[in-house]
Amino acid sequence: MQQYGIWIVTGVLAVALLIGAWYLYRYLLYRSGKLGKQKVSAALKKFGVIRNFKVVDDLNLSYNGRAAHIDHMLIGFFGILFVSTVNDTAEYYGDAKSEGWTQVTAKTRKKMPNLMQENLHNIDVVREIFSKNDIYNIQMEGVTVFCGSVKKSLIGITGAQGLMTFKKFKAYLGKAKFDKDNDVDVPGLYGLIMKYKV
Repeated sequence: MQQYGIWIVTGVLAVALLIGAWYLYRYLLYRSGKLGKQKVSAALKKFGVIRNFKVVDDLNLSYNGRAAHIDHMLIGFFGILFVSTVNDTAEYYGDAKSEGWTQVTAKTRKKMPNLMQENLHNIDVVREIFSKNDIYNIQMEGVTVFCGSVKKSLIGITGAQGLMTFKKFKAYLGKAKFDKDNDVDVPGLYGLIMKYKV
């Protein structure tokens, strides 16, 4: 009887340690900024795999002296979706055309890049690559996904389109435009883009 008690206590402690380790792992991912990127990547892959779309994460490109860093790229028959990810729970202020935005938390106030302008730059670099290879009329758009706590975050970016919470992003992928077939050669575009990866 006493032996069963030891086994039960040992089992409970093991489960408690596993749960604690899981929460610590999630917390460290969140603090490093990787949790939001993992969530967005998983949503894109879940959406893309059944449609034979390609998902590329954390991509660095270089072409003609211009560099681009892309958090996520979804290449599908509709065209290409560029996704920037913001992980922190904070208040964000700025406007669509400003050089940078301001991020305010309980402890800090700091400048950050304007991710809308970054997406436009990335689209422009990819468009140049396509143009050099005689590929035209590919639909491309960029969005920024805020993955922090919805209840504690405020997105105060004026004049901006394509800014959304993670929950809205998942719903956004359900729009009909992503099911439209614009006769895009998905493997061909993927292969071409990867030639410029650094």
